[in-house]
Amino acid sequence: MGFKIIKLTEDKNQDWDKFCLESRDAWFWQTSGWLEYILNYQPSLATENFSFFVLRGDKIRAIVPLTRETVRTDKGKVYEFSFGGRGIPAPALDNSLNRSDRELVYKLIFSEVDRLAVANGVKRAVFRQVPISDSFLNNKFSFNYFLKYGFIDASLNTCLINLGKTEDELLHDLRRNHLRSIKKANNLKIVIYNEKNITEEIFLAYKKMHYLAAGKQTRPDKTFNLMYEWARAGLGFLAVAEISGRPVGFEYYSVYKDNVYGFSAANDPEVEKDLPIRHALEWEAILWMKHQGFHFYEIGQQQYGPLLYDFPDQKKLNISHFKKGFGGFTAPLFIGEKYYDKQYFLKMYQERINKYADLIK
Repeated sequence: MGFKIIKLTEDKNQDWDKFCLESRDAWFWQTSGWLEYILNYQPSLATENFSFFVLRGDKIRAIVPLTRETVRTDKGKVYEFSFGGRGIPAPALDNSLNRSDRELVYKLIFSEVDRLAVANGVKRAVFRQVPISDSFLNNKFSFNYFLKYGFIDASLNTCLINLGKTEDELLHDLRRNHLRSIKKANNLKIVIYNEKNITEEIFLAYKKMHYLAAGKQTRPDKTFNLMYEWARAGLGFLAVAEISGRPVGFEYYSVYKDNVYGFSAANDPEVEKDLPIRHALEWEAILWMKHQGFHFYEIGQQQYGPLLYDFPDQKKLNISHFKKGFGGFTAPLFIGEKYYDKQYFLKMYQERINKYADLIK
């Protein structure tokens, strides 16, 4: 019996999410909830849903998140397959597929991605593997498998913390400057809000702080509404730093399958000048995760300097350095990009080459 492809529509979200819960390849990034977030994340991208299922008979064998976004260049608009301007989370496959069937399904998936790209004027596609998925953590993905399907390597790194370590081990892994900063902020009270105690009032305070820290509203209200609903459903929690009962710092974490991702942080810029809010907030949240029985915490992307396909500014380099100060281990963030237009490829790579050449002393 052959495979068939069916487009994801809203009425099939429940089937999609049930499959995500069961597939070891899937984490929260592949769910319909995160897809809805991406569809609303950045209106200027005009994100459109092209996601699809792969079925054999009446059984789902794979799910493929896929969105087309509009990128504005000096020569006009260009369509790309991306996810909020970043790589699309990798397809998730049925656990019961054997090695040869998995290979067949992957070939079918990326053949369909190619077909959709050509049919819909897409000039570039970017996919990324999911380091916090069970398959990745159990060494099922030890290389960038996108390269087998015509993609170019554009990989980065990320940092994960093993929450199975003892408190003493986690403490030992802290950078000494981080430990000093945590002690300096010992007058902060850290409160965790999850599905048991989250309120509209505290979440609105986080939203206002997000605006204050950024100096503007950075994304639509719909995305914040989704985050609040996830927290209420046990798919996220909010860590809050308080001074005398007044919130001065927040971090929102996504939760799925006993693993955690640090998603969004915002601190009072005036208080932050004199007090290392984020150090204390992050550390207490890590201890809370451990006591809750979570397994791994992906604290975030690691960037060390310019690459031919990645040019982090000093702020991003500082953020990477800050995150690594909490210990953990560096893991590959496998990313692949594929071009469907020769001139667009030449333009993109020439710009990258010129940008990198300008950095050479």
